[in-house]
Amino acid sequence: MKTSKLLASTALVASAAAFAAAPASAAKLKLGGYFEQWVGFASDGVNSSATAAHSEFDVQQDAEIYFSFKEKLSNGLTVGGRVEMEAQEGTSGYDENSLYVSGAFGKIQIGSNDVAAAGVGNVDAVGPVGINKSDAKKWLPGLVATINSDNDLGMSDEQNVMYTSPKINGLQVALSYTPENSGSGARATSGFTDGFSSMVKYSTKMGGASVSVAAGYSSNKSATTSAVSQDGVNAQVKVGSGPITFSAAYMKEDLSTTEDSFAGAAVVYKLDKVNSISLSYGNYETKTISSGATVDDTVYTLGFARNLGKGVSLQASIFDGETEDSSTSTNNADGHGVVAGLKVSF
Repeated sequence: MKTSKLLASTALVASAAAFAAAPASAAKLKLGGYFEQWVGFASDGVNSSATAAHSEFDVQQDAEIYFSFKEKLSNGLTVGGRVEMEAQEGTSGYDENSLYVSGAFGKIQIGSNDVAAAGVGNVDAVGPVGINKSDAKKWLPGLVATINSDNDLGMSDEQNVMYTSPKINGLQVALSYTPENSGSGARATSGFTDGFSSMVKYSTKMGGASVSVAAGYSSNKSATTSAVSQDGVNAQVKVGSGPITFSAAYMKEDLSTTEDSFAGAAVVYKLDKVNSISLSYGNYETKTISSGATVDDTVYTLGFARNLGKGVSLQASIFDGETEDSSTSTNNADGHGVVAGLKVSF
């Protein structure tokens, strides 16, 4: 009996000691994301390759849920991470998730994330139909490309290691390495390997204006030949003065079978504290290396956004899009539309 009491007492003391040694708090988890719901009309000016008829009226949505966490340690370092889950109809799963350590030295991030050149930035506009990663293709199925200024050579959201420096007198750099396109699965036997990406950005104030200039470079090799098969560059300039913000972006990727390029610009005018309008332009060209044939997608947008408060905004876009294919006129398309709805950020 005495032995049992002794063992019980020992167990209680050990448990108490274990709890006393445990951290006082755990990393704090936050829930965030956004939900967009749009309705709109788009003309039926599609090309003959879009054989299926479509309604001129449509409903579209986009949504993501973010899970983020971070904790500042006693040594001054901050450890955190983020997981992004696709939440709109017809999609499932997680597209980005990573862990980071940051401090006076900068930030080291490891996981499924954008490459360093993504930090260059893009064309900024308001409204549901923009230029970078334009949704115009959802409304006009005759358009070929999703217009964007990405310089990732197919490496986006693959597992990588990235370092981002602190800002020093307005200057910041970032470097990332993507071993291959296997994600967290088996080692890749096709696709790319040895993916490098870099970014340099400089921000400053000139009088009453804020100015930023950024440039990026990316490259990777074929996983089967180990030769450099793809590389790309991108750049952005952004100037803000009073209620006006101007942004312009450029991208060119030399891929294994095509040369893709993007050029675009936008002006955003803040009417007052809650209302903004924008005018934007974007062009995406794909050139087939073997034949020299080109396909051009061009989008113009006029956007409006009204901040309703509490993370809710009413937005609308009037847009025009067209496709020109040098190899055959049957792929040419031209259409326009108007889209409006709500975006809720939480």
